[in-house]
Amino acid sequence: MLSEKNDKRHKSSFAIMHVAMAVFILASCNNDENKIEDNVNEPVLPAPQNLSYNVIKAYPHDTAAFTQGLEWHGGTLLESTGLYGKSMLRQLDLTTGKPSRQIKNDKEIFAEGITVLRDTVYQLSWENHLVFLYDAKSLKLLGTKNWSYQGWGITNNGNTLIISDGSDKLYFVEPNAMQVKNILSIKDHMGPVNNLNELEMIEGYLYANRWQYDYILKIDPNNGNVLATIDFTDFLRKNTQSDLSYLSQNNSTAQINGAVLNGIAYNADKKTIFITGKLWPEIFEIKLQ
Repeated sequence: MLSEKNDKRHKSSFAIMHVAMAVFILASCNNDENKIEDNVNEPVLPAPQNLSYNVIKAYPHDTAAFTQGLEWHGGTLLESTGLYGKSMLRQLDLTTGKPSRQIKNDKEIFAEGITVLRDTVYQLSWENHLVFLYDAKSLKLLGTKNWSYQGWGITNNGNTLIISDGSDKLYFVEPNAMQVKNILSIKDHMGPVNNLNELEMIEGYLYANRWQYDYILKIDPNNGNVLATIDFTDFLRKNTQSDLSYLSQNNSTAQINGAVLNGIAYNADKKTIFITGKLWPEIFEIKLQ
């Protein structure tokens, strides 16, 4: 009798074990299915399109200007230049490349991008956590505001400032209190896109230099997706008649800090774009095809 009970207990345990295994396998299958469904639901971004352009004209540019920001406003070009002890905001005479008006930043300021919102120029500083405000016509300094992050590039959508800090993030900022309203992560088919630098809003889309890359990104400001790229590989060498040997001189500013593509300004009347680079000998006017 004892042997029979043990046999029944053994059979019962065996049956329970089988039921437990079946439940485990079913649960595992459901988890795998959920993982597959999750993967299926993840959006796959298409590779950015390549935008072509025509070079309209070249204008002289100060080769000592470490360009951080460009802005077309009131029929003239504004430029912010960087480097400690050399940073300034200036209004350029396109025919000569020389400033018709300029205001220097203090030597401890490393200036960055600029934008004009409601006749006020906003100029970022890199690690100083300050934003400088100027009258757009006279370039008179109106004051400063604090900014919590690094300052790289800046533009606006007519109401809100849009600021980059060298990461993949763009900050949508209320201009009076400099309060962040929204943070947008920029991404393409390969994932997050970092080193976002000089910015420009053009016809409802964000255009961005990517530091140390020879292209400009076209970005959807609603979701952060990179829609297209504009390739400027070897652009300066192909389009200048200037001697570029100064860019490769040992221990020069260009060699130490990098004479890279940087600067985007949009002329809405002509629908043309001004581009240049840090220490470049020209500013180029282009038109997208």
